[in-house]
Amino acid sequence: MNDDTFYVITGASGAGKSTLLSALAQRGFSVVPEAALSIVREQEASGGGLLPATDLQAFMDAVVARNIRAYDLATSLPGPVFFDRGIPESIGHMELLGLDIDPAYRAESGVRPYADTVFVAEPWPEIYVCDQWRRAPFARAARSFEATVAPYRQAGYTLCVLPQVAVERRVAFVLERVFADRK
Repeated sequence: MNDDTFYVITGASGAGKSTLLSALAQRGFSVVPEAALSIVREQEASGGGLLPATDLQAFMDAVVARNIRAYDLATSLPGPVFFDRGIPESIGHMELLGLDIDPAYRAESGVRPYADTVFVAEPWPEIYVCDQWRRAPFARAARSFEATVAPYRQAGYTLCVLPQVAVERRVAFVLERVFADRK
């Protein structure tokens, strides 16, 4: 796997990442959904107990495992592949929360590189909304932003801030950089 095939889109909650990823998918690009949100939706739909509020350690272990599995499954997808968040920030959040981190997570993350450029959506109050999945107020989403991007910076990735513009312009911005990186 060539690491210039896998691009992470990360950043603040409610900053337009999912909308951007959906627009990329509609254009035929491979997209990997956010592990944490996928697990929450599955657990709520099935009545399962693996939720952050019930067992944060088990939940975050599941998030890291899902991100690792998603990366491996994505190796069969046509590139470029866009990930809604990635392995490094899951481990970073575990650190921030004071959770136990299996040493294998860092090893697994180290052999699963993403492209050098990580796209970052900064907090954007004008589009932030609370809903059934996003219950925290904007101020909390903004506070978690640095913890979200720090693991990528610490790992040596280049952070590319997404402009706060309409989704079509964001798509063009991302694709211009992705295809410039691949030349």
